[in-house]
Amino acid sequence: MAPAYAFLLATLGKPLIPLLEATPGTRYLVEGSTIVAARRTPLPQQREVVTFSRKLWDGAADYNVALLVALLLATPGWSWRQRGRALAWGIGLLVLTQFASLLVNVMYTQLWPITTKYGPLRPPGFSSAKLVLFDWLYAFFEFMGRGFFALLLYFGLLTFTWGRPDALAPAHLVGRNAPCPCGSGLKAKRCCAA
Repeated sequence: MAPAYAFLLATLGKPLIPLLEATPGTRYLVEGSTIVAARRTPLPQQREVVTFSRKLWDGAADYNVALLVALLLATPGWSWRQRGRALAWGIGLLVLTQFASLLVNVMYTQLWPITTKYGPLRPPGFSSAKLVLFDWLYAFFEFMGRGFFALLLYFGLLTFTWGRPDALAPAHLVGRNAPCPCGSGLKAKRCCAA
């Protein structure tokens, strides 16, 4: 499934990546479950063109979808319709975050110095501030890609599907000895009605 996912992300990025790419003649390839950028850069002093590859996204290291599916299937009390709806929303949001991660990686990998036999070569348009910004964005998406975003998304879907208990129910509709509607487990007369 990872190669199909990589192909989907590469297809979504095809119209936007040329707007972000500074190196002309760059090709984007899907190799198995990995999206790779093959860039050609001319060396300024020599009459030589260097071709190098940078990995932009690796589907083998991404398990957010599998984690979200496992969590949704293990959630008690949901109908299959609720699970399907939550799964559709969750996968849609995960694809959007992976797409944003791919676009950040396009910019981030352009800022890496290229090691040649003549020494390191800075890419065109290099600036330290830009490198720091995209380094932080890259680290953020890498951290979120390790399952953290899937957990946040799952808890958001739980809240959206189950909702909060109605803590604002009128006190006259709740008996004094009935459990409080806020969910505290106390009687209404000792909790919100007091």
